[in-house]
Amino acid sequence: MKIKIGYFYLFTLNFILFSSLFSIPKMTIVLVIDQFAYSYIEKLNKNFNYALKDLLENGVNITNAHHPHGTPSTATGHTALSTGVFAKDHGIINNSWFTLSGKKIKCDDDNSKKTLVFGKGNNLQSYGKSAKNVLRTNITNKFVQKYPNYKTYSISLKSRAAIGMSGKKGKPIWFDKNTGEFTSSKAFFDQKPDWIANFNKNYNINNRIKNYTWSLFYPAESKYYNFDFINFHKETNYKHVQDNKTLINDKTLKNYYKSISDAPNYPDFIKTPLANKMILDFSQNCIDNNFKNKPILLWISLSPLDHLGHIYGPDSIETTDMIYHLDKQIQEFMQFLNKKIGEENILFVLTADHGIKRNVEISQRMGFDAHRIDIHKLTKEINSFIKNKYNIKNILYKIKTSQCYLDKKIKNLSEKTKIQIIKDIKKIILSKPGIYKVYTYDELKNTNFEFDAIENFYKQQLYPKRSGQIFIIPNKYSTVTNKKIGTAHRSGHKCNTHVPLIIYQKNKYSNKTINKKTWIPQVPATLAKILKIEKPKDCQFELIKLD
Repeated sequence: MKIKIGYFYLFTLNFILFSSLFSIPKMTIVLVIDQFAYSYIEKLNKNFNYALKDLLENGVNITNAHHPHGTPSTATGHTALSTGVFAKDHGIINNSWFTLSGKKIKCDDDNSKKTLVFGKGNNLQSYGKSAKNVLRTNITNKFVQKYPNYKTYSISLKSRAAIGMSGKKGKPIWFDKNTGEFTSSKAFFDQKPDWIANFNKNYNINNRIKNYTWSLFYPAESKYYNFDFINFHKETNYKHVQDNKTLINDKTLKNYYKSISDAPNYPDFIKTPLANKMILDFSQNCIDNNFKNKPILLWISLSPLDHLGHIYGPDSIETTDMIYHLDKQIQEFMQFLNKKIGEENILFVLTADHGIKRNVEISQRMGFDAHRIDIHKLTKEINSFIKNKYNIKNILYKIKTSQCYLDKKIKNLSEKTKIQIIKDIKKIILSKPGIYKVYTYDELKNTNFEFDAIENFYKQQLYPKRSGQIFIIPNKYSTVTNKKIGTAHRSGHKCNTHVPLIIYQKNKYSNKTINKKTWIPQVPATLAKILKIEKPKDCQFELIKLD
């Protein structure tokens, strides 16, 4: 009898352990579409026919989700999405910043020998990448801590996006434009895994690029492209990417996959639907090689829309068509997942790291007070004025995403002179059309604002020795830029902060619309509950009530 009870006990224990294994989703996918503003949903919703239509109709659709950032960026958005804290706490205030000595620091750079990036074969490159600048733990770390036998990866074209999602304990993988391969660094892997090396070897991206033609997803004269300003190219130097019969026009180029920012007529690879397909193909390869019937947390960031959007803007035929291609590409990826794992076993989260402002020239045509505040001209004017008045050269050495970095020589001036110089700089900036407000670091830090005020978004993005000393807040239609064409996301206005957020798991998180204002850093706390782990330490945001 005791033996039978013992067997029953063991059977019950094994059943409980087996059941608890799948009390969390077998596969959690967080898909971040870089620069996917909510305005795209509002504009194109009726035209979606594939994954985006299904997710919007069947998932928990959170219509009023925002990033609380004054200067939204890739690194800041992805890191907030995984940590659940403000940039003032996780430290990634931007993609890069400047030290007091004027040195540029990229958010994920790390030159330690222990962080060198894997090159071709088993070779190591001369530079490193790590998450050393991320100052808070994240949801990936908590997942690894509780489930050491489960796997987690983050995948992107951009190292800063992959590392922002992975934190220090995850396994980030990104596409190295110098080698044309997916890679990582020794900070995360002892050596490049064979499954990554094999994909690089077998995928043959160069041949795919050389033979690729970007064709419109729908007929050019159809309703799918019937929008104002969709062919807005006369005021820019850019051609339609579809004007080219093939992607690669210059067959002498040795590097087909490196972004060519100085050749605006050149539709390089990372700005095409082919790049999104490659990321999703690599993600399938990751799942095929790592899913062993144990839960996986997989982050995927699709960067091409961001690269494209900066050039052509959100109203263009290029960005519109890329989203149509994505609609189908994501559906094919989800079909792969459903077949391999079962739809009811997959938690799917779709969101973005930030939005995008429409081109200034289009806003001007629409009658809005829209201006390009030229960084180079503004810097030159400020430095000339300060030199003439105080005999101090180059007091302003950089304007980076609306932040003014002053030369360290200002620290040696008397307090009275320092205050007057800053007043003069603010006065010059405020005299420019398109400026909403100008604040110093201390003014932002020491002023209380309403939580959802734009000024508060800037305040919550302050970090000592990384932030500038003066902050420029343009109006909602203007941008502070070093570009004469294109657009950006350098202010805390709705166009840059409002993004989609859809959470879906069949028969569990579905068929619901939430219109309440929601903050993207609530996602880690929400995932923590679903995955039955602790939310990240210092996570300042409550979970989203999905039930």
